[in-house]
Amino acid sequence: MKLFLASLLAAIVSFAWGYASWMLLGWHEKGMHDFRDEAAVAEVLKANATHGTGIYVLPFPRKAVSYADPAEQKKLDATHLKAKTDGPYLYAILRPGRHDWNMTSSLGWSFGRSFLAALILGALLHQTVLSFPGRLAFCAAAGLFAGAVCILPQMVWFELPQREVIVGMADYIIEWTLAGIVLALFLSKEPTDRDLR
Repeated sequence: MKLFLASLLAAIVSFAWGYASWMLLGWHEKGMHDFRDEAAVAEVLKANATHGTGIYVLPFPRKAVSYADPAEQKKLDATHLKAKTDGPYLYAILRPGRHDWNMTSSLGWSFGRSFLAALILGALLHQTVLSFPGRLAFCAAAGLFAGAVCILPQMVWFELPQREVIVGMADYIIEWTLAGIVLALFLSKEPTDRDLR
């Protein structure tokens, strides 16, 4: 019951930080850019997104047919590398058609995500024997871990700009340090003299 309550309160803090981070600070939006002729780009995307909603890559790495000569695959790989090197390069989530946006549903999913993450982190923290500063450091380290596994691969493989890497990493660390204050107050055990020997 204590774990559930602590996770619920931590989820409220996490959710509130998400609102502040995305709606008040504006540091995520500063890294987003528009196209010069948005309508023209939208028409090209709609006309060419033949697989519906999904992840699209430009240039796309083509595969030779299975019975093809290995030289054909080498040629396709070389063409792809040149196109990727020369640009433009794009890695994007694309929805080519209509979608009725439901803010209430999205907020519900967002809070659910915060609660699930707080529950997992709380369960891990509950198994430790740490002082309050140690518990807080544990939660901050979890935020760093989240950033390392979620943000850094986007930099390594998909050219996420340095600014977005810093913002994304900072966002996770701040979120789980703040939520960690709640978890650290409720969970884990203070070390005894025996533990400190």
